[in-house]
Amino acid sequence: MRKIPRGILLWTALALCGALIVLAMAWVTRSALAAEGSRARAEARADLEERTRLALWRMDAAGAAIALGENSRPPGDYSGGIPPGDPLFRLHFEIRQGGSLISPEAAARPADFHQLRQLLQANPLPGGEWSVLNEAAEAGENAWQAVPKEARKSQADNAGIRSLKGTAQVRSDAAYQSNFTNVEQALRAKTVDETVTNSILQKSVAVGMEEIGVMRAVRAGGEIFLLRQLVTKTGGSTQHRVQGVWLDGEILARRLLGELHDLLPAATLDPLPAPAADDPLALISFPFHLRRNESTAAPPAALTRPLAAGWAAIALALAATGLLVHGVMRLSERRAAFVSAVTHELRTPLTTFRLYSEMLESDAVKPEKRGGYLRVLSREADRLTHLVENVLSFSQIERGSARSVVRDTTAAALLEPMRDRFEARLTGSGLTLKMPLPAEIQLRTDAAVVEHILFNLIDNAAKYAAGSTPPVVEIATRADGRFWEIAVIDHGPGIPPAERRRIFRAFHKSAREAAETRPGVGLGLALSRRLAKSLGGTLTCEGPAPGTRFLLRIPAILRESKS
Repeated sequence: MRKIPRGILLWTALALCGALIVLAMAWVTRSALAAEGSRARAEARADLEERTRLALWRMDAAGAAIALGENSRPPGDYSGGIPPGDPLFRLHFEIRQGGSLISPEAAARPADFHQLRQLLQANPLPGGEWSVLNEAAEAGENAWQAVPKEARKSQADNAGIRSLKGTAQVRSDAAYQSNFTNVEQALRAKTVDETVTNSILQKSVAVGMEEIGVMRAVRAGGEIFLLRQLVTKTGGSTQHRVQGVWLDGEILARRLLGELHDLLPAATLDPLPAPAADDPLALISFPFHLRRNESTAAPPAALTRPLAAGWAAIALALAATGLLVHGVMRLSERRAAFVSAVTHELRTPLTTFRLYSEMLESDAVKPEKRGGYLRVLSREADRLTHLVENVLSFSQIERGSARSVVRDTTAAALLEPMRDRFEARLTGSGLTLKMPLPAEIQLRTDAAVVEHILFNLIDNAAKYAAGSTPPVVEIATRADGRFWEIAVIDHGPGIPPAERRRIFRAFHKSAREAAETRPGVGLGLALSRRLAKSLGGTLTCEGPAPGTRFLLRIPAILRESKS
């Protein structure tokens, strides 16, 4: 059975944990948005109910004002003396028991008077016009009396809701709003009743008037009327009359709706046969039902700041965890590659040391060949020393414990002591060094660090440019403004452009390459670039293949003079 790589298992576990966190946050977000949507819908319903109640108050106040004006009119006006006026009032009229319909406006509006008589005669009640209007007046009074003027149960229910939920939470409660509407309806009925009833003119007995009814709004034959009953006693006889006014339903509806254009701009009024006690949207003053034509649907709940912050925190946490895991895995891979490469690098010289030392100890080597064996041992020792120096220096830079020893010197004095060491390293690979001494450039830098960088570059050329044509490695220098540039140039196979950035990564050389190709652990160039940065300079790889050109720039020039 093939073993699953540890990296895949780690990333799979991380992905599952991230998915669980995201799913949990998605559930929390969905619940929060649903709760916010429910709250918003409840708020929208509460707002609509509040505007509705205010709209009903306004319309009933306007309707009560119309009824109040007619109730305040003296009874004598209905038999004569009313001049034409407001188009809302189509016709004022009066009818006596056993008599016929009369109107003070019959002469001015004969068509309306004729139409009203046809409307009344269309109802085949015994007694004709009198019976139709008298029964309509009684029906209006009975319907009005059926409208509740108190809503104690709804008030008690709301008191219980407030005690249970608290005052701050009741606004969005549907039952509370419904009860509140019932209370408001009863209060409107009581207010309208008191306003209109108190306006009735109480005539003196000298006039012979004993009882005047209250104008009530009724609907008959599809038309709206205000009707009242009157009882007059003259001598020993009693006379019954019905007085009223025929209203234009369309004009009345427009005037009532004009009171609420800022509250319910799309509202309309539907006709009702009589005031409905069980309809919370019914007007009290006139038989209309309010149709609001508005939806209580709230807009989709948006992501709140806390939720957005939570998602951002989760995204940052997952990204940080992913980067951390990626860094740990890369570090683990680098350590594994380093251990493998160092193991290989140490095995070869240690094997040489052991073999050659045993041969020298056992006198198995002829005297004339001992010098060559010793030189091999010395070269392998230098190789190990260079490897250890690189590892220690890289470790110090990684820990931030590297120390610099800066001193004043010249370019020539800096490079000349390095010549022998560079030539010795190149000679072993069949290469020669070309290093003309630069002009007298005064500088202040760490000579040991510069030598370490340049030796790593020379060592790199010795490994990869062996056998090149010409077999020369050149170190060229020049001043460039406030920088001193040192170029190390070889004529080997070169480095592809795609690889020029990766070669400066620590341990970029894999274990397989370390074992099968050139010696080294992939640390020299990475260390050299970091050492260059520690001097405040840069190290780059330039130049087209064939050949490689490394450029070291040190910002330490003080002055330059030609000798």
